[in-house]
Amino acid sequence: MGIWGSFSMGYADVGADIYVVLGVIALLAWFLSPLAFCIAAVVYVSTGLCYAELGTRYPVAGGGHYFSMKAFGPFHGFVAGWGLMLSYTVDIALFALATVGYLQVLASPVLHSFSLVVPPYYALVAIALIGLLLVLNLLGIRYSSKLNEFIVAIDLVTVALFLLFGLPSIVASGALASWLRSLPSIISSGNLGGGANYSTFVVALSLATVSYIGIESISQAAEETKNPTKVIPRATKAAIVAVVTVAVALSVLSVTLISPSVVAGNASSPAVSLAANLPYIGPLFAVWVGLMGTLVCYISTNTGVIGVSRVTFSMSRLGLLPKTFAKISSRFRTPYFTIVLFSLVACLLLAIGVELPNFQIIPLIASVYNFGALIAYFYVNAAAIMLRFKEPMREGWKMPLNITVHRGGKPYLVSVIPFIGIAFTAMIWVILVATNPGGRIVGAAWFVIGIVGYLIYQKKGGRKAVV
Repeated sequence: MGIWGSFSMGYADVGADIYVVLGVIALLAWFLSPLAFCIAAVVYVSTGLCYAELGTRYPVAGGGHYFSMKAFGPFHGFVAGWGLMLSYTVDIALFALATVGYLQVLASPVLHSFSLVVPPYYALVAIALIGLLLVLNLLGIRYSSKLNEFIVAIDLVTVALFLLFGLPSIVASGALASWLRSLPSIISSGNLGGGANYSTFVVALSLATVSYIGIESISQAAEETKNPTKVIPRATKAAIVAVVTVAVALSVLSVTLISPSVVAGNASSPAVSLAANLPYIGPLFAVWVGLMGTLVCYISTNTGVIGVSRVTFSMSRLGLLPKTFAKISSRFRTPYFTIVLFSLVACLLLAIGVELPNFQIIPLIASVYNFGALIAYFYVNAAAIMLRFKEPMREGWKMPLNITVHRGGKPYLVSVIPFIGIAFTAMIWVILVATNPGGRIVGAAWFVIGIVGYLIYQKKGGRKAVV
């Protein structure tokens, strides 16, 4: 992959997130939705820059667990990788559901009903969509990468239309100025609107992070990237700017162009509600956004399949998992075992929640999604600091905002960015654990099972982990 393919992989995984959580955040944060997205963006920006630096200094498949292993040792590398495995596996399930939600918009005129987003069809159609991606990824990353590139290009045009028609409208109508004037009284009173308050805002903050999970996708495929030293930082920085701009801008439109209640009331396809209220192009554009939401969420599902297969392949190659996880197809040169295994695990997650309605299953899966990703992101930020001390002369792109730190009488150049990332990642993870019992239980169970299995594997003669 070149720079466009690398950018597309990062944007495909992250850019689709706003299509999913816009409605949930509007429900919980109401008029402060943009603030929730801005605070959550700190984790995304800091972690993305850490990935960009580490991905150029250590351009290997897998990313986060490799960096953690280099910095802190095999056990910590396994924990970070296990968190990414959870995130990617849940990514497959979450965005397959989101795909069905937007597909319903296109199917309604034909079906004359909303049957696709009611149990059990909601989960069953998502399972069928995962099956199609399983086949595509078995054929090779070239084909799935081309799919990403094509759809991302169209989505960027769609987002540009959102901003082109939406932002001038809220400026001309005075809705933006009115919202800005009301913020001080909203913040001081604690009444965020629609029954939302600071307690629900805290929950919204933990879930808003979903909008930014996936930046690691770029460095995950470092071994399949042309000239990674130049491509990875450029693609990462471009993805950061694009995603933060889209997330914040659309969240502002969700509280100014229309009432947050409209977006909150459509959990399955919130962006369609927003598009329908754009001036001049609204009704027609809503149908187009339904199509784009379907495609973008589907390629994000695809990125989850790519990500989990590469993480587990790399962990097996490093000795953190059994050799079976590194099996490669002799014909297509793809890690077929992990592609099949974790696609089936995602389908199992959907089968377990097959009877849950969309307004319950989406927040549950989103909280589990964040649980694993935030642990991995904590490790990546910490590894970016530690590896500056352990291998200060390692070549590669470096993050800005560097200061000189003395350790053992020697000067080292360390960026303040990963320190900010550690603080915000830890804060949001604690909030997530405290406010989302479903995510807390499932996430904790996943890590207990993984750590116990790892210790048994090592005790029973598992391979020695080697960087």
